[in-house]
Amino acid sequence: MDYTQEYTEEVKLFNNIVARYSNLQENSIGGAYELMRDSLQAYNRWSKIKHDVKQVSKRGENSATKERLKEICEFLKEVHVDARVIYSNSRDDLRGNKESF
Repeated sequence: MDYTQEYTEEVKLFNNIVARYSNLQENSIGGAYELMRDSLQAYNRWSKIKHDVKQVSKRGENSATKERLKEICEFLKEVHVDARVIYSNSRDDLRGNKESF
């Protein structure tokens, strides 16, 4: 089964998240928030895809696909965590600047 064709929308979302993550700035509160939210939703979708592949595969089958799906899920989880940290730090910095005025 060609999962790229089966899950075209998820692939587009994943590629969009990768591009946005590459361009994320440390002071981008809005961008970090959107990326944090979107990456977690994408993680949930890819986790479901990974589960579906495991269910239809026998032991030893589709090992490369299963490994790639695992890597995608790990990447999305890391993006979520990084974006959450950037969002939190930027928000705290913004609050600190407001209090100093």
